[in-house]
Amino acid sequence: MKGNRRRPNWTDEWTGEHVTVRVHEARRRFDMRLLRWQAQLETPAVDRFLPWIAAFVLFVSLSLLALAKNRDLGLGLGIGFPLQAIHLLEGGRPPVISELGLNMFAVQAAFLFVPIAFLARFVPTTEMLLVFQALALALPVVPIWRIARGPANLRIGAASALLLAFALHPSIHNLNLAGFHTEAIALPALFMAYLAGRRGQWVRLGLLSLVVVAARADLGLALGALGLVLVLEDRRRPGWILAAFGTAWFVGMAFVVQPMFGHGVYPHLGAFAAFGDSALGVLGGMLSDPFGVVADLADRAAFEKLLLLLAPVLFLPLIRPRYLLPVLPLFGLYLIADVPDLGLGNPQQDVATLPFVMIAAAYALQRLGRRGVSRVLVDRRILSVLVLTALAFFVRDAASSPYEQPWDWGRRDAVDTARLTAVGMVERWDRVLATPTVFPLVAERTTALVLKDDTPFLPDLELVAGIDVVIFDETAANWARSSVRGFGGVLGMLDFEERFAEEGVHLWVLAP
Repeated sequence: MKGNRRRPNWTDEWTGEHVTVRVHEARRRFDMRLLRWQAQLETPAVDRFLPWIAAFVLFVSLSLLALAKNRDLGLGLGIGFPLQAIHLLEGGRPPVISELGLNMFAVQAAFLFVPIAFLARFVPTTEMLLVFQALALALPVVPIWRIARGPANLRIGAASALLLAFALHPSIHNLNLAGFHTEAIALPALFMAYLAGRRGQWVRLGLLSLVVVAARADLGLALGALGLVLVLEDRRRPGWILAAFGTAWFVGMAFVVQPMFGHGVYPHLGAFAAFGDSALGVLGGMLSDPFGVVADLADRAAFEKLLLLLAPVLFLPLIRPRYLLPVLPLFGLYLIADVPDLGLGNPQQDVATLPFVMIAAAYALQRLGRRGVSRVLVDRRILSVLVLTALAFFVRDAASSPYEQPWDWGRRDAVDTARLTAVGMVERWDRVLATPTVFPLVAERTTALVLKDDTPFLPDLELVAGIDVVIFDETAANWARSSVRGFGGVLGMLDFEERFAEEGVHLWVLAP
């Protein structure tokens, strides 16, 4: 019958060879379609607009996350300290952070804070800081794309994978939710400075360099490292000038300007107290105790920080180490320094290293690829693994990971309402001592101190000296009820009256 006719060489059973051939043909067809699709995108218009669209999407995402977390009262000290500094600058007073006992400019010589404080006069301060920081964290998408498509000569697929790796990097999301840090503004400036150096745009390079060092004094060393990268790319004269300028800026700020604003010494010497009590003493201590330095660098926390920076980009920078090596001394100093964690592992320190990581990753993809007609082709399996790795570390380590349930942020509960009610009972001239969760709400005043709630303790006269109001949030402190009662009882003996106690939020006011 006609329906029973069989094709020539037709068999009822497939062999392994048939399956292999069919799979190979399917993969080849998929690769050809993918290449044709990418070829259609290889246009100047896509290069011009796509990175800006990606930056806008990332900016909106980061802004919404930060604003939601702020409404959730979850930003803590990282936003509280800048709020107090801006409040004091608006009043024409020195921005002395009560908790630190230091002028804001003595801490990091972040003079970029002055124009930011000026802008805060016209818009809500907290929201402006968070949105401005989100913009700074999103802008590097554009220079990363320019580097990938320009010097690295990658195709659309590889450049897009690199953008995704940056957009998902835990350091970006952790910094976005760690309050406000002027270092974030230096991030796009470092990327753009590298491009300006590559293109010979010296005026632009100079202006961007000023932005970098004005964001944080020790970023002068990162700028110096960028100069060394230019030297290694045979741009010796501008590279050495940039390296000398960055290093000189750091030395001048650290040992002249910051001591002038502070207590006469470099304010971060205490972070290296294990090696000495002066700059030369610390240097001598490190040279005389190399095993101690190595032990600090091999510490578990240091290893995790290194892993957090390199693993999300598949350790690609290790393929092009010359782009990473110049910044390693500064990165090592950050690892050795014994500094308090202001939240999420101090991601502001990652700003110095992250540009070098991403630049090295771009050139690593170039080396792993093969040259096509006009651009470098990178195996899609490598790109797939890169994106999946970035996604895995985002889920694992980012402060906005799905495990943190960010879709629930911004919904205030009874505890949040109690915190706001307690703060509403505080007069603007009161000197306040508050636990970290409440501190940002009372930071905009002359005197605002942090009540450390790590472990239960009893207050004394020294703790409340010069304080008018004490606010304690036991829901965040996780103290036993007996410890909270004991704390309040001793405050009563020190002439404080409890005026508010709801949902675990307590407010004591000094009796008149």
